[in-house]
Amino acid sequence: MMNENLSFPQKVAIIAGQGSMPREIYDACIKHEIQVEIIGLEGQIDLSLFENLTVNIFPIHAVSNIINKIKSYNISNIILAGRVKRTAIPKLILDIKGAKLFTKILCSGLSDKGLTKAIISFLEDEGLNVLSPEKIAVDFIAKPGNMTNIIIKRSHTRDIEQGLKMLKEISKLDVGQSLIIQNGLILGVEAAEGTDELIKRCGLIKQKFDTEPILVKICKPNQDKRIDLPCIGEQTITKMHQYGIKGIALESHLCLILNKEKTLELANRYGIFIYGLQ
Repeated sequence: MMNENLSFPQKVAIIAGQGSMPREIYDACIKHEIQVEIIGLEGQIDLSLFENLTVNIFPIHAVSNIINKIKSYNISNIILAGRVKRTAIPKLILDIKGAKLFTKILCSGLSDKGLTKAIISFLEDEGLNVLSPEKIAVDFIAKPGNMTNIIIKRSHTRDIEQGLKMLKEISKLDVGQSLIIQNGLILGVEAAEGTDELIKRCGLIKQKFDTEPILVKICKPNQDKRIDLPCIGEQTITKMHQYGIKGIALESHLCLILNKEKTLELANRYGIFIYGLQ
């Protein structure tokens, strides 16, 4: 039976970078009966997640070929899924359309906000419509309140409130989406290394307080929600357990939980709470 939900596009192309998100988005497309094509970025995409599926592989700087391939499928809606290393940006000048994108990046800057603005502007100039992953993967959206069976201590509630207040101020500078706090002490703020490395770094310097450290994760103010929405998954929970991080608070409706059922199950098993901020 055809999907009657008009909010879903008929066709989508996924430009796939690192991690499991591209596969999660693919599965969501199949669930909602959306025709989907995968454009994998060479050296970024995890091909083991796409066994027995057709994946178009291109170097990240082959922008003209990527655009032409998407248009050859008569697709105008695309989703950018998964982290991409920025080291390949200078190679964009080797491609005609890539050089155009490179110019936009130079004008906007290499900050997260500047990079996002440049990429979306370029793709829209090419007649493509960039969709937010949560428009397709609706089941992944974090819900308000405690999503686990783990009781949240009053001390952790205080850390959530203080961490959220500080993170909102820090994120205005386009620095990071996450921080780890323990008994009012900020152990670290996420930079270019990503959430997993933040957890590792802070786990190694956590203090001998009665209150364990927790992770707070939000969407940056004025961030374009179509690219780089904050997300967690099983790997995040495993890292938190490994390094003694007791829980995570993340913005409901603005953060994604990959493989949600298994991630919540794993969090319950390890005694880690996942709380959706209102």
